[in-house]
Amino acid sequence: MQSVFREFLAGLRNTPLHPQWFAFFREQRSLREVCKDLTGLVLDIGCADAKPKRHLSAAARYVGVDYYSTARSWYGTRPDVYADAQALPLADASVDHSLLLDVLEHIPQPDLCLAELGRVLKPGGSLTIQVPFLYPVHDAPLDFHRWTRHGLLQAAQKYGFRVSRETAIGHPLETAALNANIAFSKTVINWIQQRNPLAVLAIFLPLFVLLANCLAWTLAALGRDDDLMPYAYKMVWIKA
Repeated sequence: MQSVFREFLAGLRNTPLHPQWFAFFREQRSLREVCKDLTGLVLDIGCADAKPKRHLSAAARYVGVDYYSTARSWYGTRPDVYADAQALPLADASVDHSLLLDVLEHIPQPDLCLAELGRVLKPGGSLTIQVPFLYPVHDAPLDFHRWTRHGLLQAAQKYGFRVSRETAIGHPLETAALNANIAFSKTVINWIQQRNPLAVLAIFLPLFVLLANCLAWTLAALGRDDDLMPYAYKMVWIKA
């Protein structure tokens, strides 16, 4: 029953019936925006299924990097390069642009990763970084860190970058709905695993999620922007 439930949710990924709709529906537009102007060697750290590659122009040469055990055991993917982001097998100043999208939180020593990216990027090269903020633990046990905007700005300065663009992703209402949906869904999954009679409430999950998503999206659109509690941050850093 649990596997059927998960398959059901997967089929709803791009609709407001999915608990993580707010995290998913912006994804393709965000990737197009990130990749549209990139040229030269583009290094994608923690590339998984190489989604950014589909949005790059012919003027870019994509190189996906992932950790061997993660790629093979978790994602079943084959990156261009197997490597540890904390010790990249690349020459100094050899990369034009780098992507670090929802990866830094999974690196045990993020300072080493940022120092390595500062080393391999050419002067004037960019690092596009996205990290979760108010978002549940995921890919456990390899989920180690959360950053505020101020922590990211401090890290950029520490490793010789200037911040050219920054975005707080998620209105407070959207973030609240996203986390409430995940909490409710996880509770229902637990009930199913435990064969708890309350599992029958799973029939109400789509309605709960739909109402939470639609209400949060509508009220957020009608209100003003507010970066009090985003579910993620995205920044573009430029190597000095």
